[in-house]
Amino acid sequence: MRVLFLVQGEGRGHLTQALALAPMLRRAGHEIAAVMVGASPARTVPPFFVDEIGAPVERVDEPGFGFRAGGVDWGRTLLGNAGRLGAFRAALRALDAAVERHRPDVVVNFYTLLGGLAGRWRSRTVCPTVCIGHQYAFHHPVYPFPAGHHAARTLARAWTDATVPPGARRLALSFYDAPPVEARNLRVVPPLLRDSLARHSVTDDGSLLVYLLHADYAPRVEAWATRHVETRLHVFWDRADAPVALDRGPNLTFHRLDGAHFLRRMAACHALVCTAGFESVCEAMYLGKPALMVPVGGHFEQACNARDAAALGAGLHRRDFDIDALLATAAAHVPVPGFRAWADRAEEVIVGEIECAAGVTRGAARAGGDGWDEAP
Repeated sequence: MRVLFLVQGEGRGHLTQALALAPMLRRAGHEIAAVMVGASPARTVPPFFVDEIGAPVERVDEPGFGFRAGGVDWGRTLLGNAGRLGAFRAALRALDAAVERHRPDVVVNFYTLLGGLAGRWRSRTVCPTVCIGHQYAFHHPVYPFPAGHHAARTLARAWTDATVPPGARRLALSFYDAPPVEARNLRVVPPLLRDSLARHSVTDDGSLLVYLLHADYAPRVEAWATRHVETRLHVFWDRADAPVALDRGPNLTFHRLDGAHFLRRMAACHALVCTAGFESVCEAMYLGKPALMVPVGGHFEQACNARDAAALGAGLHRRDFDIDALLATAAAHVPVPGFRAWADRAEEVIVGEIECAAGVTRGAARAGGDGWDEAP
């Protein structure tokens, strides 16, 4: 089975999901034919992703957030994206060309609008599609939305729907299991975590690992580090013009995004400070590390992630970088019961869902034959 990946490239979360899924599919006998990464002009495809994915990578334009110092700026977001309609049309044409060139049996869409729009308006790219992302849980009746926030909830659900072409299967990555929602072709599945995560020896060197979705938050972390020189901080950020490592004091280093390096630091750290991205929180939960989750201002999805994970016992949900509160509670942290066993089921569950969507069965391949057969 040939698979085309469409990956949303804002932050590291969806890129990490694709890196986790690719070897799972290959172990099942499938091929990743190509990868298209959608991102705003402010984002580049991190070198670690290109190096590790093991397939041709093409970057195309996708709508992205505009930021201000306090978080998401919705005025900048709307105006900025409105001025790039020509680039989005070019991205749809590039997807058409990729489908013609690679002839995939199934498209796996990691929360790109490109995949949703192509399925609605570009007949040449009609193909069985599986949409993967934790955001699809927003349409599950048991999802624990915070009280109020009706406009934000409606917008989040509408954006999520826009990433799904008609007839696509939705896989909602989740911290925990829940029943399927047949009316929406939605299945709740374990998070996609990279193989190497389970291979790391978990230690505690006393350091703090920090992941920042946006560089505007760096001064807040730097100010805390200046006051607490006894604590070592390793900060990872998505800043294309930054050096691989930038020392900003005796106890503070900023690192350019690197997946393998990030996981090594995760396994060795005392605790995690992050902007409430789903994958970073899942990685911390898997390794039993307490997390301080600080959603980006105006980022409703991250606020939901932080609230949900904190309720499970993953750590603290705060509106600002209250690192002192994290350190005060970290020693008493207990890993979330059952999470690791749930996450370890991802390969079996998710690969099976993709095979089902593509209409193939693992007949001769499992028995040592030549490959895959179409399902009857």
